[in-house]
Amino acid sequence: MILSKIRVPQLLFSSCSVNNASFSKIIIRNFQSKQKSVPKPRGQFIDPKSFLEKCGRGCGELADKFRDWEHLFTASSHEMKSEMGISVKQRRWILNWMEHYRNGVDPYNIPIRTKKKKKK
Repeated sequence: MILSKIRVPQLLFSSCSVNNASFSKIIIRNFQSKQKSVPKPRGQFIDPKSFLEKCGRGCGELADKFRDWEHLFTASSHEMKSEMGISVKQRRWILNWMEHYRNGVDPYNIPIRTKKKKKK
């Protein structure tokens, strides 16, 4: 029983029309396509400072931690945490706005909702 379970994946892979070399090329190509692109600056957003100030929530103060526009859009969450010391909320907020910007949405200020007090 155990031997038949081991042989099945080998048989499936050997019967597949993809050989090892082309399979590794597919994996590499897929990895490269998932890498994030750096959008061109547009409109009033020409540097990290203008972009982060418009994002709001105190992100404008972090502009000096990014060298240039490309560094802003290529920095990972891990790099922002370990090397730049950016808090979790601000990291998530910046990464969210970077993805929106890649999709064509310019950042705008979204106010923080305040909780309503319960009536007794």
